[in-house]
Amino acid sequence: MEYLAYFNNLEEIENKWKDLKENGFFQRERDEFWGLCQKGRELFWEMALEDKNKGNPMVVTVPSYQKAIMLLELEGKYRDALRMCEEANTWKINTDWYSKRIEKLKKKFN
Repeated sequence: MEYLAYFNNLEEIENKWKDLKENGFFQRERDEFWGLCQKGRELFWEMALEDKNKGNPMVVTVPSYQKAIMLLELEGKYRDALRMCEEANTWKINTDWYSKRIEKLKKKFN
């Protein structure tokens, strides 16, 4: 796997997220951002499986998941955000961000 593609994608995600927050979440830009997150998740899975097979520890953060979850929350799609958090949590990513987010999202249903 080429790690450069993964890290370039992370930079694109962060830049696009900043742009969306500053200029508004218009549909076209939102869709472009979502596509970057989808691509980032695919690159992450590929990298994570390769790292796991090599015995390497899991990465600490995965912006392609985190930013996508935050976008879903902004759109009021809490169940989708919860499902994505649970999916990310199955990867045993070294952060409690997802566990905390799951609890936060579950409260939105009560």
